[in-house]
Amino acid sequence: MLMGEHAVLYGHSALVCALTRRIYVKANKRTDGLVVVQSQLGRFECPVVELEAHLYQSSPFSFVLQALVCCELDTGLHLVIESDFEHTLGLGSSAAVTVATLGALELLVKGKFDAWLVMRLGVESIRKVQGRGSGADVAASALGGIIKFQAKPITAHKVNLSSLAWRSAPRLLLVYCGYKTPTPTVIEQVQQAAAYEPKRFTQIYEQMGACVTTSVQALKNEDWPIFAESMGQYQNLMRNLGVSDHTIEAIIELGRKQVAVGALFGAKISGSGLGDCVLLLGSEQLDWPHAQMSVQIDPQGLRQETHLPSQAAYEKKL
Repeated sequence: MLMGEHAVLYGHSALVCALTRRIYVKANKRTDGLVVVQSQLGRFECPVVELEAHLYQSSPFSFVLQALVCCELDTGLHLVIESDFEHTLGLGSSAAVTVATLGALELLVKGKFDAWLVMRLGVESIRKVQGRGSGADVAASALGGIIKFQAKPITAHKVNLSSLAWRSAPRLLLVYCGYKTPTPTVIEQVQQAAAYEPKRFTQIYEQMGACVTTSVQALKNEDWPIFAESMGQYQNLMRNLGVSDHTIEAIIELGRKQVAVGALFGAKISGSGLGDCVLLLGSEQLDWPHAQMSVQIDPQGLRQETHLPSQAAYEKKL
């Protein structure tokens, strides 16, 4: 999430992007009526007729199972899932695996997929699991690039930038806090606070929406100083919501110290807050004990593969 957290739940736009880290799903039909899912997180198995009952049980595969139920699966299925990144990083792995699962099923049944239809079904699926998610990360996973997204009604528009714009862009760095608070928990906490000051929170969401509008125009104009300024403004609004904690502020301060006085710098939470990641603009790598990665935006979202990464690596060795 580049910008738009929380406000996207109240009718405002979000700005979200796809990264060059992927989750891969391979789907094959089974004739024994079983659904089998294999990944680094473990193995799941149940009869397809019992699939919906498992939605109400705690499982690391809850997003995958909900996607299968949304597709009204009526045949045995074997899914193999591989990932380029750790699911603990707060980089939208739930959205990515949902989109990849839906895309794999579309390919299996129809021989093709429509990324826009997958996005809509993916948003429906994610919301059923989370209860209140916007689905912005689903749009980025399905469509790729940078997306201006609205949750109600669901709309998604690509923000197209020239290759020159990205070559001249400052460094974007994601830094993981080392923990994350589940999005529904953070949303509930903010809602409880808003119940006591509804007018103030409505004004905050309106200001957040204005930040997104300014940021989209800045990207179109290739105006990185204005984009960095908008990041700082949005982070201040996240503080006002009460979702920026000591660790997040420490990361921002470390990033600021990496940048020369007067040089371009921007920083904000990427996600719902109280953990997850901090997005830094203009900063070099930090002296920090948890994961950090340079952000590379992938213009392509859902795509068809010929092999899982592990299979391709094995064949290359042969």
